[in-house]
Amino acid sequence: MRETQDKLVLRPDAGKGAIFLVAALVAAVLIVAAVLAGDAPTVFAPIVGAFFAVPILLGICAFVRARIVLTSREIVLRGLFYQRRRSRSRVAEVVRATLVAPRGSPGDTLFVLDADRSLLMRVPAGGYARADIDRLVNALGVPCGGPDRPVDAAELARTYPGLVSWPERHPYRVAFAVAGVVLAVVMTVILVSVLA
Repeated sequence: MRETQDKLVLRPDAGKGAIFLVAALVAAVLIVAAVLAGDAPTVFAPIVGAFFAVPILLGICAFVRARIVLTSREIVLRGLFYQRRRSRSRVAEVVRATLVAPRGSPGDTLFVLDADRSLLMRVPAGGYARADIDRLVNALGVPCGGPDRPVDAAELARTYPGLVSWPERHPYRVAFAVAGVVLAVVMTVILVSVLA
């Protein structure tokens, strides 16, 4: 985190980034070692290694590039492949929530709203130090609300409509729909190959 008189720059927490990197590297090494130790041809080891190397490299690049910048005129959210800018004068409220996803760990999120309570920007705060996010909320100088405990997207949407998308509110329906489409495609391929 770097702070000047008129600018606040938040970078992801180095500790959280190191945990991701170590966990990903250990998983990659163990799986490549299992391929080499098992009955699989050794040619699969570099293929599996490359399969893990790509997300690890993307994670490192995202960690290096990601930041939140707050100036007197705007708030900027920068990620690996995107950059979102919003005028600071439009920010009227912040909703801070810890969202629980099915089979996932809770993730802190800031929802930056305008005067009509419409979403201006969604800031995934899980990769940042909590103290830095506190500093951002204080620097914005607008009312901050939100649930006082972890909630799922559907529960958050009941209190704050329009902040989370329909797929987030209905993850199981989305999963069943995707599974149904995949099953239909597989059954179609099987039927076509049997009837041909």
